[in-house]
Amino acid sequence: MLQNEERQITVYLGGNNYKDNQTIAYAKSAGYKVNSVDVTKKNFTGTQLLQLADKMNISLSELIDHQKEEFKSINMDSTYNQEGWMELILNHPRLMKTPIIQLGNNVYFIDTPTDALKINKSH
Repeated sequence: MLQNEERQITVYLGGNNYKDNQTIAYAKSAGYKVNSVDVTKKNFTGTQLLQLADKMNISLSELIDHQKEEFKSINMDSTYNQEGWMELILNHPRLMKTPIIQLGNNVYFIDTPTDALKINKSH
């Protein structure tokens, strides 16, 4: 039973995009049971965002994809504190950098979809 639990991952997606869909496909091909969570549809709480960032050992600002046009178009104060970044993510979930894979208590950004194949080897 524990072995099955270890083969389950959660993939946080930013809607329906190619990179996210490919990551799911690679994770499935590696034998994982995939639970996908669309961050644009899930209503995260501030606590959940803090827990996610804490597991990744990053600040909330690092959960945001600063390259997205939507982010660049938002008139914001560059000196946001954690609460400000949290509000930004809660109000604009599409700004989250995805995909993110969670395997147990380990959470990772996926830079390329094939990174999903490397999880087995590194953790």
